[in-house]
Amino acid sequence: MIRRRYLVRFLVSPDSLTWLVEHEGHLLSRHCRKRDAVREGARQARTGAPSILVVERMDGTRQSARRYGREPRGR
Repeated sequence: MIRRRYLVRFLVSPDSLTWLVEHEGHLLSRHCRKRDAVREGARQARTGAPSILVVERMDGTRQSARRYGREPRGR
């Protein structure tokens, strides 16, 4: 089974500085605070388990990766 990937990243736009929660290139939500974005990303990742939540820093480097759910083991 393939893990779904969720991403929390920072976006600088002309009108605001925001944190985005994305899944496979689709925007799920936009937040002013990183902790709110991480909380929502974790909720989405738990719902779509097995999945991985990748959290980035403002400069785009990877801060952490959290795994949710288990992949079934094949024989």
